[in-house]
Amino acid sequence: MQEGNQIEEIKERIDIVQLIEKYVKLKQTGKNFSGLCPFHKEKTPSFIVSPDIQRYKCFGCGRSGDIFNFVQDIENIDFVEALEKLAKTAGVELKKSSPNTKFKEIKEVNYIATKYYYNQLLKSPIALSYVLKRGINKEYIKKFALGYAPKYPKLISEIKKSGNYSKKVLLESGLFIEKNGILKEKFFDRIMFPIRSKRGDVIAFTARQNAGNEYGPKYMNSPETPIFHKSYNLFGQYESRQEIRKQDLVIICEGSTDVISAHQVGIKNIVAPLGTSLTSQQLESLIPLTKNILLFFDSDSAGKAAIVRGFELASKLEMNPFATSPSPYKDIDELIQNEPSKISEVINNKVEAFSFILADTIKDRDLNKLEDIDKIKKIILPVLNSVKDINTKSLYIKKLEEITGITYGNTKEKSNMKLSSPTKNQTNPLIESTETRYLQLLLFAENRKEEYFLDEKYISDKVQQEIFSFITLNRTLTKSELFEKINTNIEAQKVLEDMIFNANKLPKESELENELLYLQRLLKVKYYKQIQKNLVSKIAMSDEIEDEEEKSKALKQLQKVAKILQKLKNE
Repeated sequence: MQEGNQIEEIKERIDIVQLIEKYVKLKQTGKNFSGLCPFHKEKTPSFIVSPDIQRYKCFGCGRSGDIFNFVQDIENIDFVEALEKLAKTAGVELKKSSPNTKFKEIKEVNYIATKYYYNQLLKSPIALSYVLKRGINKEYIKKFALGYAPKYPKLISEIKKSGNYSKKVLLESGLFIEKNGILKEKFFDRIMFPIRSKRGDVIAFTARQNAGNEYGPKYMNSPETPIFHKSYNLFGQYESRQEIRKQDLVIICEGSTDVISAHQVGIKNIVAPLGTSLTSQQLESLIPLTKNILLFFDSDSAGKAAIVRGFELASKLEMNPFATSPSPYKDIDELIQNEPSKISEVINNKVEAFSFILADTIKDRDLNKLEDIDKIKKIILPVLNSVKDINTKSLYIKKLEEITGITYGNTKEKSNMKLSSPTKNQTNPLIESTETRYLQLLLFAENRKEEYFLDEKYISDKVQQEIFSFITLNRTLTKSELFEKINTNIEAQKVLEDMIFNANKLPKESELENELLYLQRLLKVKYYKQIQKNLVSKIAMSDEIEDEEEKSKALKQLQKVAKILQKLKNE
C-alpha cells in the first residue's frame, strides 16, 4: 500500500475528537466540540473540533489542521514521527518507503563521527581531563555524547570502514573541507558537542578549543548542510523537550556548556542558541512545547542585550518572556561550579522580562535629567513597540509610568505611540528661576565671598553649571569682564547676556547676601528631592523584581536624604 493510501486509512481509523480529548478537555456545542486552545493561553474557549470534517481550528491563534497537524504541534515532532505514532494507534502497519538517500547518508556519517569523537575523548587524557575540570562528569559526557577531534584526526578512514560514501556526501556533512582536490577534516584538537535534531539524530557539531589550542575561534559550529540549519535549531532541543513540556517553561541560556551543567544539577528544561543571536524560528519551534520562556543569559552587557532581543522576538510571537541573571557570576556554568544549589532559587525568582529590562535600564540613571530620560526612551520604546498583546502592553506602560514617571503618549494610531518626557520648556519654572536667580546675584555681587559659593553638583543645568564654574574660577572679575572672557562658549555667553539684560529687581548689596544664602538652601532642597525621587523609583523597581538587597540599600539612602531635607527645612 502506498503512503498516501496509508495516511487515509489512518484518518479513517482515528476519530479526531477522541484523539484531541487525550490532550484537551472538550465540551459538545451542537455538532462541534469546543475547548481551551492548547497552543495559546485563553480564558474563553475558541478551539473548535469538527467531527464532520475531522479537522480543528482555533479562532484565537488561527491554528488549524487534521490529526497529523495536531500531533505534530502538540508533541513537537515532525511528520514522519507523527505518522509512525498515529499508525501505531490506528493499528496500521507502515510500508517503509526508501528515505532520501543523501539525507540518510549524511546522518550516517554524523553518527560514525559521534562514535569516533566519543572514543577519542576517552582515549585522550588531556582532553578528558579538560572536560572533567570544566565540571562535566562521565555520566553526562556519555548522555550528551561529548567527544574529541584529535590533533591529527583519522575520521575519514573510520568512515571508509563503515561504508562507501561519496566525496560530495562527505563535504555536505560539514565535517570535511577540500584543499587541492584532497579531503581534509574541518575539526582538530577540539572538544566536540553533538547537536541533535528534535528526533535525536546528530545533525551537526559545536567544536570548542581544547586546553592549549589557540588556533581559530573559541567555538566553531558545523556549516549549514542539507540537514542542519543553525537558525532553526537549538542545542539541547532533543534532550530537554520532555522536561520543557512537563515544566511548561523553557530556559534559554548562552551556550552548550551551560545546558550540560544545568542538566547535571537537575535543570533539564534548558536549551541554547548555536553561537549566534536567538532567532524567531528557534522560538517558534518551542511554541508547541510551551509559550513560557526564561531568558537566562550571561551577566555582561552582551547578555543584557540578548535579553532585550529575546523579549522583542518572544513578544512578537505572543510568548510569555521572563528573565533572570547569574550575577554575580558570569554565566550559568560558573554559578553552578560555585553554588550548585543556588540555580533553582535563581530560576524560581525569575521576573517578567519587561520588569528586568526596565530595572537594568534605569539603574544608575537620574530620572530628573533629560539626557538620562532620553537614554531610557531609546531602549524602552522599541521594547514596548514589540508587544503585540494590547492588555500586556497596557500593563507594561502602567509599570513604566508608575516607576519612572515617563508617560507613553496616546495618539490615534496605537502603533505610532511615542514616549513623552519633560522638555526644557516644561521644566518647573520655580526650579529653573532659582538657579538663574542665584547665578544672577552671584554675577552682580560686588564682593563675592567664599560663603556665596556652593558645590557645583547643586546646579543641574549644564550651561548654567559651566557659567557657575567660570564665575568660581574668576571671582574677582566684573560681570562685563566675565562676559568678554567667556566668549569661547557661545551658548554660555548668550545665557549670561540674558541674565544681565533681565536683571530688574536686584537687592541692595546689604540684602544680597541673605537672598543668596536662601537660594542656596532652595537649590540643595531641589537636589535632594531629585535624589529622593530616584530612590523612590528604585524602591518601586526593587519591589517589582523582588530584589530585597537593593531595596534595603535604597531605603537606607532614602532615610539619610530625608534627614538632610528635614535639616534644610529647619534652617
